[in-house]
Amino acid sequence: MVKFIENDEHFILISLLITVCMQLSFFAIAYGLQIDKVTDFAGTANFLLLASVTLWFGEDFSFPKIIASLMVILWSLRLGAYLSYRILVWGEDNRFDEMRSKFWSFLGFWIMQILWVFLTCLPVVYFNSLDSPDSVNALATIGIGMFSIGLTIEAWADYSKFNHKLNGKKWCTSGLWKYSRHPNYFGNIMLWFGIFVFCYSYEVPLWTIVGPLWTAFLLLFVSGIPLLEASADKKYGNDFEYLQYKSNTSVLIPWFNSSK
Repeated sequence: MVKFIENDEHFILISLLITVCMQLSFFAIAYGLQIDKVTDFAGTANFLLLASVTLWFGEDFSFPKIIASLMVILWSLRLGAYLSYRILVWGEDNRFDEMRSKFWSFLGFWIMQILWVFLTCLPVVYFNSLDSPDSVNALATIGIGMFSIGLTIEAWADYSKFNHKLNGKKWCTSGLWKYSRHPNYFGNIMLWFGIFVFCYSYEVPLWTIVGPLWTAFLLLFVSGIPLLEASADKKYGNDFEYLQYKSNTSVLIPWFNSSK
């Protein structure tokens, strides 16, 4: 194992191995017990593990590396705690109703989760393998700002929507949801691009931008907005107020309501 790590110059293979083993283990639990309570925990905890392990393997605890790893850890702890609490309150995740009992369909979701964790974490994983200065440069500061704003938006949006559902209301129109139908996703995309910008400022290669691009692709076109929009349309498609909200409100980027 030590030789394997030494030959894996940028910790990419070891990160993939950790992710595959962790996600398939939790898949076995989720499928075997037919439960949803471990799914989101498995995803967010995997990010924390990769950031921590690669920082440790790098043996260079420079200030920028610690910041990069802490950004991932802070995000994973915040989102993981929120999603774990949410699933304990709701009991199950409706996303899996059509696939939970179907081996290959459910496995397909977990394979997508493997790709999500591995690709999204690439900028930090690669950065932790490099030698870096102890100072924070101007571009890195911009990355920290993007991350901070994105994390705040995501957390605020999640809090607003959770409270909205607890009160038994329909679609959320309070807080940032007044200006975007999916502000939490906007915050998530922004924070991951912020992490990439931070790492890129220390000569992490440009191709690692595949991480935030993959996150954006999933949320915009695969498992995020399309599924939630379809679910909302099915529930409220005949409700005039919902249709008005949908037509007047930005799908992603928070912006002023277009109604006159």
